Amino acid sequence: MDLIFHGGASEVGRSCIELRTDKGNKYLFDVGIKFKPGGLLFPENVRDIKEFDGVFLSHAHLDHSGGLPLFEHRNLEGPIFCTRQTFGITKILLKDSFKIHRIKNFHVAYNNTDLKKVRDDTRLVSFDKWYRHKDLRFKYLNAGHIPGSAMILVEVENKRLLYTADFNTKKTPLMFNTVMSNERKNVDVLITESTYGYRDLPDRPDLIKKFLKKIKETLDRGGSVLIPVFALGRAQETLILLNELDSDVPIYLDGMAKQITRKILANKSKFVDNKEILRKMFYERVKWVSSERKRKHALKKQGIYVSTSGMLQGGPVLNYLKELWHNEKNLVCLMGFQAKNSNGRHLLEEGYVYLDGWKTEVKCEVEKFDFSGHVGREDLQKYVTEINPKHVIFQHGDEESVNALKDWAEQNLDAKVYVPRINDKYSL
Repeated sequence: MDLIFHGGASEVGRSCIELRTDKGNKYLFDVGIKFKPGGLLFPENVRDIKEFDGVFLSHAHLDHSGGLPLFEHRNLEGPIFCTRQTFGITKILLKDSFKIHRIKNFHVAYNNTDLKKVRDDTRLVSFDKWYRHKDLRFKYLNAGHIPGSAMILVEVENKRLLYTADFNTKKTPLMFNTVMSNERKNVDVLITESTYGYRDLPDRPDLIKKFLKKIKETLDRGGSVLIPVFALGRAQETLILLNELDSDVPIYLDGMAKQITRKILANKSKFVDNKEILRKMFYERVKWVSSERKRKHALKKQGIYVSTSGMLQGGPVLNYLKELWHNEKNLVCLMGFQAKNSNGRHLLEEGYVYLDGWKTEVKCEVEKFDFSGHVGREDLQKYVTEINPKHVIFQHGDEESVNALKDWAEQNLDAKVYVPRINDKYSL
């Protein structure tokens, strides 16, 4: 088999890995996009797209799914396999992404017809069930990352390949973690994410206590709390956590998180936890905001505002920040990874954001809480060791992460270790 890396190699974003078999069949693991100032980056050098025999989509995040409409525009004909929950959420994210990029005058190179083609070409699969397609067998396994997310186990040419995509071995308030199983051990080829390959993540129970304590302190001093969230995963976990907050201060939910939460609650996934708490928060306790008039009304009094986007790059969260940044009593809680050059990273490291094009020095308190749906360094190393692959490929991480894991693996594993760059090809 040959593996070619069209994206996600020594970088986070535009995940896209090509698998070619000896029979001449070609498959893709994920087709994502990567955001850059003023536009998008798509997977590179994917030729003869109409000849691909299928796409295995791991989950709905745009860095794994966002390139699908472009590939449809270029005549992708093979089926797109994913779980039912991933399909429902991906439809929402792709439609919203297309709308936003049109508004910002990004040239996305596809149209609404291509969005429909993605829907028409999708084939739903269930977790923990073997399927056959062309010259391979495959199974989707819970990844513990976000609702619907999966690892993909493939058997082809008497070899076993496991593509982890994004995964988590620790349970969160929203997701049951991925678990080790005999069929994941002793695979021939392991392709794993490396997002936090250079550091460990904080203990979640302690982080939750710290998060709730900081919010309570802010409310007690008369301040309001702004919580920028990613619409998928972080928003729902945040609502579950706020259920534990002993306060009568109203909680407001704004942005695309409303649609995503509704879709998650409508699905019967056994890997999503605390759905009743989430349902109660979403339908009974939280106040939905969907217009500028309602935002202005919500901001007249003290409140907790949960809104997209999680990196402060756009969305209604900026409307709240415009009203809250100047008061030192207020608090902004950053809930996860902040990409380079994002408003969230500028705020965290340099204390400013861009609001309506103006560089604004933020006076309110800012604190980051590292709620991640990814696996940390120690747990990733333990997971790879238990799998005991013959070949291990570290990708979906920046150079610091993948190189740290490469050094560790070469010293501790009896395996061939690879750290690909874009367009690298391995024959295994």
